[in-house]
Amino acid sequence: MSDLIGPESNNDIEYKFILIGDTSVGKTCLFKKLTSGIFLGRNVSTVGIDRKAFSFECEFDENGTKVSKNVIINLIDTAGQERYQSITNTYYKGSNGVLLIYDITDKKSFTNLNRWIENIKNKIDQKESLIFLLGTKKDLADKDGQNRQVSVEEAQNKCKESDLEWGGECSSKDFTVEQYKELFKEFTLKLYSKIGYVQRQTI
Repeated sequence: MSDLIGPESNNDIEYKFILIGDTSVGKTCLFKKLTSGIFLGRNVSTVGIDRKAFSFECEFDENGTKVSKNVIINLIDTAGQERYQSITNTYYKGSNGVLLIYDITDKKSFTNLNRWIENIKNKIDQKESLIFLLGTKKDLADKDGQNRQVSVEEAQNKCKESDLEWGGECSSKDFTVEQYKELFKEFTLKLYSKIGYVQRQTI
């Protein structure tokens, strides 16, 4: 049985997100923390894809009136290794949000974003989606400041250059599930302002 779900009522809305980026940047750590509350204290590589859903309440502005709706996020974690690209490409289809992830303590993972951005933009419908850039492992950078290899300014400039949404920086070690959900609320509101509600998809 699939862990992906769809709206149970007319008051539910659904968005599909896919996690993309180099291997070992923290995609699976983010995925596990958000969907199960567990922090993996080591790098775990995803073989192919993994997928689960989570939900939260979010307020939307409809013609000046605040309306609360249940938001369902179908989240797909992907492998960063090149040999799995033929698998992950099929999961771009129907994605409303692409979470492009880099490690702020690894300059190479940031440099490789250009390759990922090109690949993503060739696979998704840009009129029906947004690409969010998110830096991980903030706890390691905050330890003494010497581990940081990518500044916030560099990342924000990348967003301007490549037409991405800045998602900020996070730490799967320090962030709670609720903090991650707050982040996804921000992503959801930006998606809603662009594409509105999404009907249940066949995934």
